[in-house]
Amino acid sequence: MVLNKSEKNLFSPVITNKKSDGVYNQLFSLISSGKLAPGDKMPSERELAAELRISRQSIREALNRAEVMGLIKVRQGEGSFILSSVKGALKPPLTLIIEQEAARIFDFLEIRKLVEGWCAEKAAREATGEELLGMQEILEKMKKVASKDKQWEELDLELHLSFAKATHNVIAVHIMEALKVNFGPFFKFTKSMPSSEKIDVLWQHHYEIFKAIERRDPETAKHKVIEHLNFIEGKLKEDMGTMNK
Repeated sequence: MVLNKSEKNLFSPVITNKKSDGVYNQLFSLISSGKLAPGDKMPSERELAAELRISRQSIREALNRAEVMGLIKVRQGEGSFILSSVKGALKPPLTLIIEQEAARIFDFLEIRKLVEGWCAEKAAREATGEELLGMQEILEKMKKVASKDKQWEELDLELHLSFAKATHNVIAVHIMEALKVNFGPFFKFTKSMPSSEKIDVLWQHHYEIFKAIERRDPETAKHKVIEHLNFIEGKLKEDMGTMNK
């Protein structure tokens, strides 16, 4: 997400002796408070330097520090983007474990049940009308694609992240962003599910989660997330059992 005009003045004039420290501390505060979320694009070095009235060198030093700390990612020719501060630390080991040890996918599902069940429960209490509309739009797009289509994976992720964002809990959003990068191996395993599993079954699960959130029913929202993941878990176990025979 690119920051709109009203969001571009998030930073304040730097009054500390070391200007780069002041910029870094403001950036850290904006991320930890949720004012800058994972995926947001930062203003350019030039824009920040002009806004804060300090040198581009000080801005560059602050951004370099933030990248080293895992707060942002600088993409050549594109700009700087906000990351989860724990994403870099979680991605390699989790991805490797899930890819190399198939049974670990169930450990991953167990964590998802805890985190996403809580997110759905909280979202049922906190989601705004705009956030509910966003969830509905994602569901409408999902209805039009096949469950084994790459676009389904992207929309599935987007919907689950929208549940987390609707909690308005900054830590929950960052945890889901960190877990998100490990969904690749998960989707690889779910593609092995029997072809008899129709798109409407999986879509219906997501729809029921959304409807529980929409009608402000926290317990059902949580239950529906866990029910969905239990369903996936059961199908994976059936498929693995068939492969081992």
